Amino acid sequence: MRKFVLSMLSVAFISPAFAADRIGAMDYAAPQADPISGSIGASVGALVVDTDDGTDTATMYNVNGKLNYRFSPSWNGQFDARFNGLSADGETISVFGGGVHIFKRDPSAYAVGGFLSYDWLDINDAGSDISSYRFGPEFQIYNGNVTYYGQAFWGQFMSDEGGLDNLDTWGVRGEVRYFHAENLRFEGDLGYTEISGDGSSASIFTAGLEAEKRFDSSPFSVWGRYQFDHVDVGDVDAGGSTHTFLVGFRAAFGSRTLLDEDRNGATMETPSNSLFGL
Repeated sequence: MRKFVLSMLSVAFISPAFAADRIGAMDYAAPQADPISGSIGASVGALVVDTDDGTDTATMYNVNGKLNYRFSPSWNGQFDARFNGLSADGETISVFGGGVHIFKRDPSAYAVGGFLSYDWLDINDAGSDISSYRFGPEFQIYNGNVTYYGQAFWGQFMSDEGGLDNLDTWGVRGEVRYFHAENLRFEGDLGYTEISGDGSSASIFTAGLEAEKRFDSSPFSVWGRYQFDHVDVGDVDAGGSTHTFLVGFRAAFGSRTLLDEDRNGATMETPSNSLFGL
């Protein structure tokens, strides 16, 4: 378990400028996006890992896409796909994955539904291929130019190596998005994840800050993110912390602004397969 946790500790995958008019706190109603909307984007950055053995740095690179289909006035299906990579000292970690969200949404008030995701991880240090799945409920509450987002999930990590038992995982996360203007979004999020199996357990605390600026009358946006993760492996007195720095570029379709996308488009998120509940 310790070897698995310490190798996974190197994984912290993911997922502004200035704008004009501020949005009224309670009286803004975004126009409805097209029935089909989504985005595709990429990001690069650095992961700094702090453990008792010292500090290491890795390069991160990510590509992801989202597609939302509104198949009735209230019901939506969102489909996610992603590739996440990490490289350090000649070693690489790769993740291929996707997710499906089904939810009911009233753009003026709330969205509520659930998700299911599956990922395949190729981790050199672990010596085996690892897959994982997660599922759970999620909801959003819309209050003017603020969105509150909550998720819970359960799942497993599974290995093709006979000596490595499956690991159970569960977690919760919360997020607040603040739209200073229709095309300028700030957000903060907190998360907690627990992993257990083979007589061992690990807990992970996550905190992140993000900002995104979409260029007016354009589908293109840029964003930046800082994330802190702390993992505690209590039964072997091990653990560490990571600092993630990311910058990214995104192109959206079927929505007119970031706020329009948030209330009508592909705005749900799939929790990461990493130990950090990102």
